Amino acid sequence: RRCCHHKTKSKRSVTVLMSVTVNSNGWYEEIEAKAKKWWKEASALAKSCTKPTNKEVMRMAKTIGWGCFAIGLFGAVIELMFIPVVRVLTGVSVENRALHR
Repeated sequence: RRCCHHKTKSKRSVTVLMSVTVNSNGWYEEIEAKAKKWWKEASALAKSCTKPTNKEVMRMAKTIGWGCFAIGLFGAVIELMFIPVVRVLTGVSVENRALHR
């Protein structure tokens, strides 16, 4: 099986489609042939794709969940680190903290 990224021709296809001029003979047939070729390749790719198994879905869900947890934990640590920094910069002491809320 091949992955979808092995057969990408986006730059070439765009260049070839842009080179078609309205004044040339058979321009409609040329565009139609390119569209049919693209549709054939896209259909073959869609047929070769498979649905992920339950194991793969759970693995992705766990990975995404751990990533969200790690990012949240990192943000919380950064926030906790900045609390003393803000107090020092603003000159708010522990006794005066209630007055500045």
